[in-house]
Amino acid sequence: MPDVSGVDFPLVNRLIVRLLVPESGISWKAKLYRTSFVRLQDKAIREYRQAREAFLADIADHGRQMHFIEFTDHMETCINATSRLFRLLERIKSERESPSFPKELRRFVETKSPSVEGVRNAVEHMDEEIRFDRVTPGKPIALTVNKNGDGVLASSCELSFQDLAKVLEKFNEIALYILRIKQMPTS
Repeated sequence: MPDVSGVDFPLVNRLIVRLLVPESGISWKAKLYRTSFVRLQDKAIREYRQAREAFLADIADHGRQMHFIEFTDHMETCINATSRLFRLLERIKSERESPSFPKELRRFVETKSPSVEGVRNAVEHMDEEIRFDRVTPGKPIALTVNKNGDGVLASSCELSFQDLAKVLEKFNEIALYILRIKQMPTS
């Protein structure tokens, strides 16, 4: 699992400062979206880091599964928070008076949305798959590490650790822009 220790984390402290300073040019709704976005971004990073620690501990224990449930729980929460970030990004983008951020960041994360959403939906709706006998034999019914060890798998949906880490890094960069810590590049 890639290390994401290079991201600016946590951002919630910067958010609190931003909330205390009056701002012009940003709507009340955009402020609410921004608050939710930054909180979820911090949550996704925190959960990814904890999942990574459990993953590495499991490897150190020679795969005896001692830390695997912990990994699964943190990874599931990370993926769920990341999925919510995609939806909030759409809301921020559509709000007239929102802080801006580079379109190429949005485009990059949007290309990864189907993989994140697929795994999230597979985990979230597994009870329905079981109920209606739609479980594919041999496919996991819970979030697990894929056979190559470089991503997660739920049912038939897969997400690489590399893609997830990159998305989290890009969401972090978007958060810095919407907090107005990073300035928009000039053309």
